[in-house]
Amino acid sequence: MKSLISKIKQLNWKVKILLLAAAAMVVASGAIVVSEQPGFCNSCHIMNNYYDNWKTSTHSEVNCLECHLQPGFMGHVKGKVNGLSQAIDCIVGRVGTKPSATILEESCLRSECHSTEELLTTDLDFNGVKFTHRNHYKKEVDGINITCGTCHSHFEGDEHFSVNKNVCFTCHFLRNPETREKLVKTSCTSCHEVPNKVIQRGLVSINHSEFVSYKASCEDSCHKKEIQKTSKIDDQVCLNCHNFSKEQHDDSVELHKAHTNGHKVECFACHGKILHGQKEVTSVSDMLDCQMCHSDTHQVQRTIYATQHPMQDTQADRVLSPMFLTHVECTGCHIEQAQKKPGALDSFGTVAKAVPRACDKCHEPGTGQQYISFWQGRIKKLHEQVSNRLKEKLNSLDYETDEKKISELKEKIAQAKELVDSVEADGSWGVHNFKYTEAILLKANEIISEAQ
Repeated sequence: MKSLISKIKQLNWKVKILLLAAAAMVVASGAIVVSEQPGFCNSCHIMNNYYDNWKTSTHSEVNCLECHLQPGFMGHVKGKVNGLSQAIDCIVGRVGTKPSATILEESCLRSECHSTEELLTTDLDFNGVKFTHRNHYKKEVDGINITCGTCHSHFEGDEHFSVNKNVCFTCHFLRNPETREKLVKTSCTSCHEVPNKVIQRGLVSINHSEFVSYKASCEDSCHKKEIQKTSKIDDQVCLNCHNFSKEQHDDSVELHKAHTNGHKVECFACHGKILHGQKEVTSVSDMLDCQMCHSDTHQVQRTIYATQHPMQDTQADRVLSPMFLTHVECTGCHIEQAQKKPGALDSFGTVAKAVPRACDKCHEPGTGQQYISFWQGRIKKLHEQVSNRLKEKLNSLDYETDEKKISELKEKIAQAKELVDSVEADGSWGVHNFKYTEAILLKANEIISEAQ
C-alpha cells in the first residue's frame, strides 16, 4: 500500500488529475446506479409506506424512476439533480412529513406501458361505477387539464398511485359560483346503472325504471342527501401554503391552472373531502333539511336591529341601537320559551320569547317594563298615522288623470309602503331599535309628502 502511494506521488501532476477524475467518475457512476434502485428511495423514512405499497402493487416490476422521471435524457438529468437536492435535504433534516410527486402523462402512455388506444376503447366497472377514459382523456374542466395523475393520485400512503373515488366527486359536483350550474354535464345514469329490480321499503314498492321513464331528477328528490358536502372552498384555505387568502385570487379557472398544470396539488388540499353515497338516517330531523326552504326567516328583524335596511342611503345615516353596539345577541332578550302565537301552523314546538324582565339582567329592575311599553306605544301611534296617510295617497290615484304623474305617485307610494311594511313585519314595534324604527316611519312620511 505504501509503495502504491509512493508511486502515485512520483507521477506527473497531469496523470494525477486524470486518475483523480477517473476515480470520481467511478464513484459517481456507482452512486447513480445505487440511487436508481427502489431500495434507495426507501432509505428515507417518509417513503416507507409508499415503498411497501409499491412492492404489492401492479407496478411492482417497474422501477421508480421509470414513472417519476420525465422520459428522455434531459428529463433523466433534471431528475437526478432534483434527487441530489432531496438527498441533501434528508441528510440535514429538512425533509417534510409527506412527499409530493407529479407523474407526467408521457411516462404512463409510453408504448411499452399503457396503450392509449386500449384505454379509449375499454369500458370499465370501477367498484360498481361505470367508467370510461374516453370522457376524461385530454379534457379540460374549469381550467383543470385532466391527465392520468389527476385521478390516479397518492392521497394516502397505502394508496400508491391508485384512484381515490372522492376525486371524481370534486369535479362532478363542482358548480359555477354564480349560476350554481354543474360544470361537468353528467347525470346519475352516466355512472350508475338503473336498478332492474323493484325495491321494497316497508309498504312502499320502488321501481326505478318507472321514475326514469318520467325523467325524474334523482338528486332533486329521493337522493338529495347523497352529496353530503359541496365543493365550496374556505376563504382561508390558501393560507396553508400562501401568505394571502382566497379573496385575492377569485378566478377559479386561473386558480385551477396554477395548481394542476405542472406541479400537481391534490384536489382534497383545497376542496376537502366530498362524500357521496347513502347516509344513515336515524331521525326525522336528519332526513329533513328545513333550511333548504325556510332560510332568512328573521331577516327583517336582523336588518332593523343592525340598521341595514335596503333603503338606507349611506353608512353615515345609520342609527345604531345601543344593544347592537354592545353586542347583545337575540338570546339576550328572548329568554323565555313559549308556544307560538295563536293561528300559526303548529308543529308542537316552542319559540324563544322576549320578555321585559330580560332587561333587568343588565339594567335597573323595572327598566324593561317602563321603556318597552313607551317605545311600542310611540311607534304604533306613528305607524298608524303614516299608514292612514298612505291609504289617503293611494285613494287619491283614482282622481288623477295624468299617466306620467300616476306612475310617479305609484313609485313613491311603493317606496313608502315598503318602509311601513318592514316596521310591521319586524313585530317588535321599536324594541329592536327604537330610534331607527322611528326614522324609517318618518322617512316614509317624508316620501308621502313628496308625492304631490
